[in-house]
Amino acid sequence: MALEWLRVWDWLDRGELLLSTLLAIVVVSGWAKLRMRQLRRGAPEERYRRWFITEHRVYNPYLAAPETLRLERTLVPLFVTEDGQPDRAADAGERIADRDSHVVLLGDAGSGKTTTLKAFGIAALGGIDGRGGDGRIREVPFLVPVRLLRGVVQPGTVTDYILAMLRSQKGLALTKEEAQQLFAQVLQQRRCVVLLDGLDEVTPTRYSAVRDEVYRFLNDHTPELPTANARIVITCRRLTFLRIADDWRPERLGAHRSYVLAPLRDTEILAYLRAFPDRFPEVDGPQRFMQQLRASGTLGMHRNPLVLSMSVGLYAGRKFPAIAHSTARLYDEMIDEMLGRHSFRADDLSSGANEFDQADKLRVLREFALRAALGPPGFGPFDRLALVDFVSATGDRLRQNLNGRSGDFVDEIIDRSGLLSRVADEQYEFVHRSLQEHLVAAELLRQRDDGLRLLRERAMEREWRRVVLFYTATADQAFVTGFIEDLADVDPALACACLAGADCLNPVGFSVLERMAGPLRDPRPPVMLPALAAVLSATASPRAAIRDAARDLAFTWLTKVAGEADAADALGGTHETLLDVVTMLVERLGESSISRLMVTRLVGVVPDDPRFVEPLWRCLRTVEGAGTDDPSLVPLVDRLLRLATDPACFHTLQRQPAAQPRFATAPLRQQVYPFRRGLDRESNLVTLLCWAREVAAEAADVNRFLEAKATDPGRWASLEADWRRRAASVVVPVVRAHRVDRHRAERATGATLTLLSVAALVAVGWDLARPGGLLGPVGGTAAVLLATAELGLALTMLGLQPRIRTRGVRMWRPNEWIDAYEDPRSRHWLVPEGGEGRPVGGVTA
Repeated sequence: MALEWLRVWDWLDRGELLLSTLLAIVVVSGWAKLRMRQLRRGAPEERYRRWFITEHRVYNPYLAAPETLRLERTLVPLFVTEDGQPDRAADAGERIADRDSHVVLLGDAGSGKTTTLKAFGIAALGGIDGRGGDGRIREVPFLVPVRLLRGVVQPGTVTDYILAMLRSQKGLALTKEEAQQLFAQVLQQRRCVVLLDGLDEVTPTRYSAVRDEVYRFLNDHTPELPTANARIVITCRRLTFLRIADDWRPERLGAHRSYVLAPLRDTEILAYLRAFPDRFPEVDGPQRFMQQLRASGTLGMHRNPLVLSMSVGLYAGRKFPAIAHSTARLYDEMIDEMLGRHSFRADDLSSGANEFDQADKLRVLREFALRAALGPPGFGPFDRLALVDFVSATGDRLRQNLNGRSGDFVDEIIDRSGLLSRVADEQYEFVHRSLQEHLVAAELLRQRDDGLRLLRERAMEREWRRVVLFYTATADQAFVTGFIEDLADVDPALACACLAGADCLNPVGFSVLERMAGPLRDPRPPVMLPALAAVLSATASPRAAIRDAARDLAFTWLTKVAGEADAADALGGTHETLLDVVTMLVERLGESSISRLMVTRLVGVVPDDPRFVEPLWRCLRTVEGAGTDDPSLVPLVDRLLRLATDPACFHTLQRQPAAQPRFATAPLRQQVYPFRRGLDRESNLVTLLCWAREVAAEAADVNRFLEAKATDPGRWASLEADWRRRAASVVVPVVRAHRVDRHRAERATGATLTLLSVAALVAVGWDLARPGGLLGPVGGTAAVLLATAELGLALTMLGLQPRIRTRGVRMWRPNEWIDAYEDPRSRHWLVPEGGEGRPVGGVTA
């Protein structure tokens, strides 16, 4: 017995019990950290993440094969404005997720607002694979279609909708406690983002209540559900938002950033077409489809993502497609295609074919769309049973005898056409609001005089605006001319907007345009901006005389306006017509009323589109033989430099006719571009750099190239030599820590373990420092390692997370501007794509 006690004493003397205890503490605290992470992330949150991605990852219902949705494949470039100033569009979509402020996302019908919103939600959750990869803390998005806020909006409606959605959705179905816990958790951790989709779809009678509920939601600091910690992303049609913009100013909404969805550029259209190799199996298939769009004269129409997706679904794969020449005709063809795409007969078997008549289904959708628009559903969701009852009531007018199978008839439309989408159990809506608006217009046209009389009664209602536009774009000249003439008496801006697609008589069109002179002179933005947008829309009229008159009116307004920011914002939001206006001004340079200064008034709002390079470069070339003291040259050169940061714009610039300003001598070209393995010194970009030097337009914030040139000319000039020596470097890891928010229980546990870890380190250090310590060198070292590991676990529970990055440590004096070769905004300025000296594997070849 005495021997056993001696062994125990010897074991204790060696400190093995202490080490074992420390090891047990580390293991237990590691388990606790993992468990708290599970509680923090929560099984409900992971289930919600999977459900959200499954529910919203697929889009584009007009194609046979749905496409997986990713933020980088949203297809819609964002033209960003902040405080009235333009910004680059290339990475704007990513920056929605990176900013802490609220977001207002604007666009025209079919511009991709909802698609972008869903794509942002998936990106906020870390992407489809959940990894994210950018180190950001995941936000948790809650998509709230404003049209689904039922009845009279009351305080708490948004909160109630989110909680009810978490409990009711198939594939999710959280318990009441789980839903409350998930929502409270992400609010307390400031990871909640509410996606309010379709502010423009709120009826005027409910708009004030919706606005007040959003204000309340963003100012509620209740401890249980502090919704003030959330941020919101609101989508709205651009013209609708112009009327209500005062309600969403920063002093009311809070700090926010505004985004305007711009029409697709040629590069985005081609990228979209290349995403469907099954529809374009030939290598040059996308290019040939683009040529067909140009030949049909409808390429401008196809810069709308909705129109483009419909055309791909209709015409892709056809050798000689007869592409519709109007948006209304395209909608008709698309609806016919969607209703009949399962009417095939394969091997004389009909098991997979549609059972019901296609014309009957089109009639039902037209008539029901109008009935719903006139009733309480309006342009929002409706009950499936309501559609079934409508079919039963109108069965006598159908060509096919349904024999009591109205439900099957409706189910075939829902399951096989893709024109209706489910929003909740037994709740459906048209897959895009513009589809219902088009069907309503088509039904009104079919009813002739009765339909025209009904449209006159509804024309002044805001939610019927697009119906009016569809109707006038499709109606016969005999109907539409008188309607637009009467409409101009009550709403001249809407009548003017109708000219974009209407085939009305020229005198009536001229009269409508004359009426716009008054609103254009009105200094109040709610009056002037819609008038300007309407005039610019009329510049796309199918009638040449009206089109020219609208352009002249826009030109007259531009010659008188003093460059107000509101006007610039309006022009920036109408991408296609802005191009027309800029081109018109350049073509008429030299006339008594036009100066280069008129062009520079619009230069600031020009988006990054290659089509703007040509007129701006032509404008600059008009003074290549004159002096450089013209004040309009600085903003013109500055904007061209900013456009050239986009690779597509850069290549367009390089293809323009060469300019030869007299000051651009060979020594100056070498001075502004001293690199041997980059661009040709006679290229247009080098000429533009000479212009920048001559007029003192530094634009140092454009990219790393110009920033280095303006900040440190010596180091800038040695970029090429330093880049060639870049291989002589060593990559080493760099550890940095950043702070994230944790649940209060996890913070308390982490603080306790931190104190224990520090106390253990102090005790072990004291034991090692004294002669004949308990642990000895080996045991003391092991104890230090265990206590340090415990301290690391404790600090991560407090919210400190390490970030390990790599840094290249060069064997020579590093050049801080060397990343100009990696910056996508300047890389093509230094080494042309495919040219000699192109970086290969990080080293200049």
